Amino acid sequence: MDNTAVDFAIDEKMILVKESIKTREEIIRKLGGLLFENGYVKDTYTQAVLNREITYPTGLPARVAGVAVPHTDTEHVIKPAIAIATLASPTTFYMMGSPDVEVKVEIIIMLAIHDAKLVIPVLRKIIFILEDDAALTKIKEAKTKSEIKQAMLDHIKSLSEKGK
Repeated sequence: MDNTAVDFAIDEKMILVKESIKTREEIIRKLGGLLFENGYVKDTYTQAVLNREITYPTGLPARVAGVAVPHTDTEHVIKPAIAIATLASPTTFYMMGSPDVEVKVEIIIMLAIHDAKLVIPVLRKIIFILEDDAALTKIKEAKTKSEIKQAMLDHIKSLSEKGK
């Protein structure tokens, strides 16, 4: 990432593959728990994400798969990280900017951002993945944590090469 963003830890301990869950709350709690257990966020983080998701939903439709990018205020974050999950079957989130519109989501990219100045630049970089059908397909179809991690790293590298 460029100097307006931040290097995030993409740790395989915080990646879930083809997770069987029923609700957005369940996957947010699961990913938030992984971030907390690994020392990236405070114990207030998961509930803050759930509360924020009600008011400011993060579901984003894409051609390949719906994506959600749950996150919350920096005060709940110790150090930057990303937790990622692919789902065995889609679950309902609500659309960013249109809280009444449902989005069937299969990929969740949960952000722990520690610096308020970085929220928009980091979200912009993550949202670029929605336009990258090849990267999204690799993530959606991945069978292992390492495949998901590599697809994310390749996507971030390609953005840097394009100056985004």
